[in-house]
Amino acid sequence: MSLDFFLIVFLALGLGGVVKGAIGLGLPIVSIPVLAAFLGVPHALAVIVVPLVVTNAWQIVQYRAERPDAPFLLPLVLSGLVGIALGTWALAELPVETLSLTLATIVTVYIATVLAKPTFTLSPKAGRRLAPLVGIVGGTLQGATGISAPVTVTFIHAMRLTRGPFIFAVSVMFLAFSIVQGIVLAVAGFLDWWRLVEGVLALAPIALGMPLGNALAKRLSRRAFERLIVAILAVMAVRLFQTGLGF
Repeated sequence: MSLDFFLIVFLALGLGGVVKGAIGLGLPIVSIPVLAAFLGVPHALAVIVVPLVVTNAWQIVQYRAERPDAPFLLPLVLSGLVGIALGTWALAELPVETLSLTLATIVTVYIATVLAKPTFTLSPKAGRRLAPLVGIVGGTLQGATGISAPVTVTFIHAMRLTRGPFIFAVSVMFLAFSIVQGIVLAVAGFLDWWRLVEGVLALAPIALGMPLGNALAKRLSRRAFERLIVAILAVMAVRLFQTGLGF
C-alpha cells in the first residue's frame, strides 16, 4: 500500500478524533467513508471497532462526574441492541437506498424543526416513551451500516443536554453498540486477529486528535455546541441522501 494511502487514512482518523473529542461523536462519520473507499465496508467496520470501544469507554470515564439523570438511556440502549440483530438481517434483505433515504428525511425534518423553533425540546416523559422505538431504529441502522447517529443522536440532541451529560450519554450508547457490532462482525468472519491489530494501530492518530477537539470545544458556548451538533447532523443527512440517490 502506498504512502498516500497511509497519509489519507491517518488524517481521516485524526480528524475523526478531533470531532469525537469535541462533541462525543463523529469518528465513524468522518473515518468510515475514507476507510471504506480503500478497504471496503466490512473491512472498514471491522477496523473501526477497537477505536470506538476504546474512545467511548474513555469518554465515559472522563465525563462520569457529569452523568445525567437520563431515564431514556437504558431503554434506548437495550432496544438498540435488539435493533443491531435486525440490522444484520436488513443488511442482507433490504435495499440500502430505501433505508438511507428514510433516515435522511427524518434527520432533515428534525434540523428544519430546530432551525424554525430553536427552543424545541423533548420532555423527559416523551423521551422515555420514544426511547425504545428510537433504539430499535438506530440499532437497525448500526447493524446495517455501522452508523446509528442519524437517529440516536438526533433523539438525544432533542433532549437538550449540556455538553458533558450529552457526551456521557452518547458514549454509553455507542460503547454498547460497538461491542455488539464487534461480536456480530467476528461471528460473520469480518473481524479477525489482524484486523484487531489494525484497529489498535488506528488508535494512534485518534489519540492525537481527541485532546485537540476537547480543548477546542471548551471554548464553545452551549449555543455554539448545539449548532455544531446540528451541523454534524446535516452532514449525515447529505451523505445519506447521496447513498440513497446513488451519487
